[in-house]
Amino acid sequence: MKGVTGSVLAGYVALPLLEACTPSSVPLPPDTNGNLIGPDGRVTVDVSDLTLANPAKVIPNVTGPDGFGIMITRVSDGDYRALTMKCTHQSCAVDNRLASGEIHCSCHGSLFRLDGSVDTGPATTPLPQLPLEYDASAHVVHVKVRNI
Repeated sequence: MKGVTGSVLAGYVALPLLEACTPSSVPLPPDTNGNLIGPDGRVTVDVSDLTLANPAKVIPNVTGPDGFGIMITRVSDGDYRALTMKCTHQSCAVDNRLASGEIHCSCHGSLFRLDGSVDTGPATTPLPQLPLEYDASAHVVHVKVRNI
């Protein structure tokens, strides 16, 4: 037990010394959560990568008011939707990737169109949408994810 205590103590002494040796010019790792929720309860998402061939993506590290993820879809030029990923049939999470161009729920097989409307049940209600503003000049959408 004495050896373990000594090793732990040595670690507490050595770590600050090693950190002090790191040059200050070492670049910091990039911030992996570029979608921070602003003070107005909105998150800004770059949609320049959404195309007809790749019309949907999930906002990383952000959930909606229902606790489920949020998917941004491109319905057509300039028409984007922010959809909660909570299936309206029995509250399962829909898949985070499209199946044949539609949003699929693996729990019971419901299919939703890119605008959130139901294509194939058992769901009968569209996926809920969150308020969204499209800024065409910057190719971003501003999604209201929190009521502040």
